[in-house]
Amino acid sequence: MRRIERCSGRPTKWSHLTQMIGVGVVLAGVTGTARADVRITLRPDMVVNESGLGDAKLLVDEQDAVGEPGSGKGLRPERPFFPGWTAWQYPVNVVIDLGISRHLTRLFLYNESGENPLTIATGTPLAWKSHEIVLNGYRNWREFPLNTETRYLRLTLAHPSSLPEIALYGDGQAPAMGKPPHIARTAPLPTMDQFIGTNIFIDDPIDLVARPIGFAREYHNWSWDLEGADHKVRFQPSGAAGGHSWFFDDFYARLKAMGVTVSPAVQNNATAYFPGSEGEAKPITAGADPELPASYAIHAEHLFQYAARYGSAVVPAAKLRLAEDQSRVAGLGSLKYIENWNEPDKTWRGRAGRFTPYELAAMCSADRDGDQGRMSKSVGVRSADPKMRLVIGGLAGLSLDYLRAMKFWADVHRGGDFPADVINLHYYSSDGDSQQAFKTTGISPEADHVREKLSEIVAWRNAYLPDREVWVTEFGYDTNQKSPLHAPPIGVYSAEEVQAIWLIRSYLALAAAGVDKAAMFMFRDVKSDGGGVFETCGMVTEKGQWKPKPSYFYIATLKKRLAGMRFAGEVASSDKSVLVYHFVNSSGNSAYLVWSPTAIDRKVPRVSFPVNGKSAEVVEFTAGSMEGKEAPLKLQQRTITLEVREKPVLILAH
Repeated sequence: MRRIERCSGRPTKWSHLTQMIGVGVVLAGVTGTARADVRITLRPDMVVNESGLGDAKLLVDEQDAVGEPGSGKGLRPERPFFPGWTAWQYPVNVVIDLGISRHLTRLFLYNESGENPLTIATGTPLAWKSHEIVLNGYRNWREFPLNTETRYLRLTLAHPSSLPEIALYGDGQAPAMGKPPHIARTAPLPTMDQFIGTNIFIDDPIDLVARPIGFAREYHNWSWDLEGADHKVRFQPSGAAGGHSWFFDDFYARLKAMGVTVSPAVQNNATAYFPGSEGEAKPITAGADPELPASYAIHAEHLFQYAARYGSAVVPAAKLRLAEDQSRVAGLGSLKYIENWNEPDKTWRGRAGRFTPYELAAMCSADRDGDQGRMSKSVGVRSADPKMRLVIGGLAGLSLDYLRAMKFWADVHRGGDFPADVINLHYYSSDGDSQQAFKTTGISPEADHVREKLSEIVAWRNAYLPDREVWVTEFGYDTNQKSPLHAPPIGVYSAEEVQAIWLIRSYLALAAAGVDKAAMFMFRDVKSDGGGVFETCGMVTEKGQWKPKPSYFYIATLKKRLAGMRFAGEVASSDKSVLVYHFVNSSGNSAYLVWSPTAIDRKVPRVSFPVNGKSAEVVEFTAGSMEGKEAPLKLQQRTITLEVREKPVLILAH
């Protein structure tokens, strides 16, 4: 939290002092009567990765395996915390939160490389007391006496380096971290027809869009809404983008009337406001502190205008900053959600384009409610409509570290009130090493453990932010085999059929994980004969062609057949390798999705499982049909027996 960090005096270079006393340094603190000096067990839930880079839990994941450094019996750790080689991403800060203030005596750090300048800080996030050290001695444990009272210990890596493990000593064992109060999540998950979504643009054909989905994430550049030297706002029609032919009032109203919930992703920088900045750079003026909510006032003011027009509250006309030809209306009631960026944690646009967790939390704090009302009353979506829900710009990967750091910022600066209403994530299943490094092919959601990965984030949400939603608004597969994210042909299934099968299985995995909304990427291909990543992810072909792929029909069938239903759990079958997901509606009617979670063209001849009903039909997903191919299915004592393949089948029981 650099913007409010205050060091106690000028930081001192302590490397020469370290050499003189042989064992390390003493940080200023409490002196007097000797205290007990025992090892404090550190746990992953104590670690806050302020920078959101790397896996900071690796600092404390080998506490038992590294022996006892304090008695000279430390062992070499095996798994280092390494944030990466990119120099501009440093310094990297990690906080250890002990839960209560304690007397600390010694800190041991293991060095895996050459001389590493580090900063050790104690105190509080509002007043750090920092001292610089140099960690040296190849593959050795180094001791740094502390002798201080503190709840927090902060380590700062100054440049690309690794830190394998830490060992902390103090006056007795730390108590277990206080568990969050159990607050039952009262909001039910949406029904599947509202859960299933895609990413769209305003120039997609609405009638074609609305049939397979109930949720749409709309890519919307901030600059589309502005025109003229005074940056007045235009929605109906838009500004110069689209040749003044995009009518957003009509667009949102039509989708709402067709039962589609829309969340515009207001992305990119309006560079007219910030001369010399790049389109994906943070929307702040040169020299502004990106960790200050006030630095995002211009951005938050535009989102106020958006929420004023399309939210459900009436906003005084005097607060509307509209172009002269725009109807001065507010409270149209078309939208309940607004997303405030796209992939703000990106690293491929350099420091100007990447938000740290604290920077994103600061922008969200401005965008949601004007930093809890401390800014102008005309900034933030909730200042315009108290019911409007702010969606975090979809994060480029699944990082619980990043979200925990945002919450830590909120605990300090907002009294624990998380600065967004929806946690929004992107995730693509491939054989690559990361979401930015696809290798050769896409892989199935089960092979990538999508349900398990999202369940971890949902469980954290349930424990700490039960009134917030979790969305996944980008996932999917290309159909062109040249793409490193392609769905391959498997057995009797073509690549386009495998894309459809894996998309259906992805929706099911996300629903089972407890995700609130899921939007595949994206409705249309970018270039249907293109071999680049993301060029053929669509459920229809490119703009102007609009030819539905099998995935269009499969997704439409899933939406129609599971309308009004919610995930109710797994059902055990006669074959443990087969998945059976159960869905129910408010009337007690049931549906079951059954498939083999493999990617080898597997067939399981006879699989039996019980159903909640006296009669049943089987629905086969079929290209060309919006509701699938239905046939009666024989029951024996409320049990179904059928052949199962990797393509799910849907069972309706009555």
